Amino acid sequence: MDFMTTHSAHPLRSGSVTALKGNISVPGDKSISHRALMLSSQVLGVTRISGLLEGDDVLNTAKALQALGVTIRQSSHYWEVEGVGIGGLGESSGVLDLGNSGTSTRLLMGLVTPYPFTTFFTGDDSLRSRPMGRVMKPLEQMGAKITARDSNKLPLAITGTADTMPISYRLPVASAQVKSAILLGALNTRGKTTVIEPQPTRDHSENMLRFLGFKMDTEKLDDGALSISIQGQQKIKYADREITVPGDPSSAAFLAVAAIICPNSQLTIKNVCINPLRIGLFTTLKEMGAKIEFKNEREQAGEKIADISVASSQLKGIVVPAGRAPSMIDEYPILAVTAAFAKGETVMHGLAELRVKESDRLAAIVESLTACGVKARAEGDSLYVTGGEVRGGATIATHYDHRIAMAFLVLGMAARNPVTVDDASAIKTSFPNFVELMNSLGTNIVIPNAVRDLKDPSAMPRDDKNPLIIAVDGPAASGKGTLARRLAEGFGLDYLDTGGLYRAVGMKLIYGNKDPRDVAAAVEAANNIDADDLANPRLRQERIGQAASIVSAYPEVRQALLEFQRSFAEGKPYNNKIAHSKKGAVLDGRDIGTVVCPDADFKFFITATLYARAKRRHRELQGEGIEVIFDSVLEDLRERDERDEKRAIAPMKPADDAFLIDTSTLDASQVFDTARQVILRKFPGLAV
Repeated sequence: MDFMTTHSAHPLRSGSVTALKGNISVPGDKSISHRALMLSSQVLGVTRISGLLEGDDVLNTAKALQALGVTIRQSSHYWEVEGVGIGGLGESSGVLDLGNSGTSTRLLMGLVTPYPFTTFFTGDDSLRSRPMGRVMKPLEQMGAKITARDSNKLPLAITGTADTMPISYRLPVASAQVKSAILLGALNTRGKTTVIEPQPTRDHSENMLRFLGFKMDTEKLDDGALSISIQGQQKIKYADREITVPGDPSSAAFLAVAAIICPNSQLTIKNVCINPLRIGLFTTLKEMGAKIEFKNEREQAGEKIADISVASSQLKGIVVPAGRAPSMIDEYPILAVTAAFAKGETVMHGLAELRVKESDRLAAIVESLTACGVKARAEGDSLYVTGGEVRGGATIATHYDHRIAMAFLVLGMAARNPVTVDDASAIKTSFPNFVELMNSLGTNIVIPNAVRDLKDPSAMPRDDKNPLIIAVDGPAASGKGTLARRLAEGFGLDYLDTGGLYRAVGMKLIYGNKDPRDVAAAVEAANNIDADDLANPRLRQERIGQAASIVSAYPEVRQALLEFQRSFAEGKPYNNKIAHSKKGAVLDGRDIGTVVCPDADFKFFITATLYARAKRRHRELQGEGIEVIFDSVLEDLRERDERDEKRAIAPMKPADDAFLIDTSTLDASQVFDTARQVILRKFPGLAV
């Protein structure tokens, strides 16, 4: 039983921009997405969810619910949850691995508390470092038995009971996650359970419960606290339902601040949740002098939404009261960045909760601002930032915290010198297409150590005498082939699917009744590839792809095909085989920018989450009339990734100067437009 999960670091660099402009949407709200999945499972009927955030955190919630017996389906436009109703969950046969998601972990702990079976929880390095004591205490009062590591950390095991006790619990510290965990446990608990919160926290759980038909009582107490009560084991009528998840205000915050601190900027961010308990940052930004306006206000699925218009602004320092912290607890990293560009000192009170987030965010904010030349200090649970011109030029240790990573990439957009974050891989947990969306608006986020600045058209003059070479790399089903073909067509270049070469080798072996593990046979096949092989429809078969992944790990096969690929890239014939026109070529594969064409004019690394790639491949196979189980496609891609990343010769990784595009939430046209903009920034004279 494997309790450990790891990840590979992915650094990014952000440089100054001249303007940000556009009308855009941000991913669905993460808090609402978690709750839409969990609470839909607790009512009978099918709930169709549109706009669900497909970041790693929410996908981990979906996988955990599936492990607990909930049927969840996903199409290209929406998700469907077949509710099992109150008391309908089943015991998971394995460990629930929630990755980086504290919300998933704490809320699911509450959901399984009224069940007489044991559920195991684990996560990545970051999640396993976070204390769970505040949610364990009330759940243990309800009857759960919980065994955890020292300091109440994951991995942990929770054994529930069919005889849970209703409790009345006053939150010692305002926490929407603890409140929600108790309410979820109360759904299958006889009697009335009450949560008393001293300060209002985000009420997405209450809004979603009411929308789904659950009755709840709220009462303002004499001391100003809010009492929230729910009767357990309510009978909710069977019905099919629809939920539309609005845009995440926490994600919108990064775009809004970028527009505020960068000159000549004007953005409209559409369909954003403006729940009064979530917009503390926007209230604060207005007090600092930011030009922000809510337009087209409306309501859907119990939540208020609006389009947010924001523009470049002159800012001043203010004092942010502690009472506002619950409504913007996730936004303090980006608020601290905003304060760095404001005139005077900004003081933020009531930040104790930041000590127990993905990292010690308060310490990380001070450390990172100081590294960028900003005067900042923490005293108790307060943060003091003195604004002015920001030097930048630092490398930020993100501690696998997505909000620290995004906040300081935004800082780099307006700083005097570029800013590098040491690991941006956590961004995909909440904002999968952050880099691509930002770059489409005019920012300059790249993989560091790039040998040329993609924003400067004069950095490398175009020599029309030499062929234009574009390298497109990435894992299987990331969309690299689609992009490469469109670039070739759009810029009038020839195209080579180098993965097709390895597939052709695999095809010759499979249909020649030879074992792909026979190195000598694989080398012979590689030396006899021709144009007809590359056009053979059998190349797309799944078993051919598996054979290709095996033979591509052989140094002898790679060497046999390397000269062929380089000759194609340079427009030279090879053994009287394929050669392209002198204008240039686009090659796609998994080591084009690092090995085959290290001097290519442009290098793109196309990626996507494993889940998104599996969905894409599954749809492709179904479209070809091939019946295959989604889980088998997922496992095949996982194994292939592991082989590609660990192979001794040319392991799959981005070139140092590659431009990264995460296609998890982008369609083919958006991916092409992003790459096209990169190319035309460098060579504006190229026609598309």
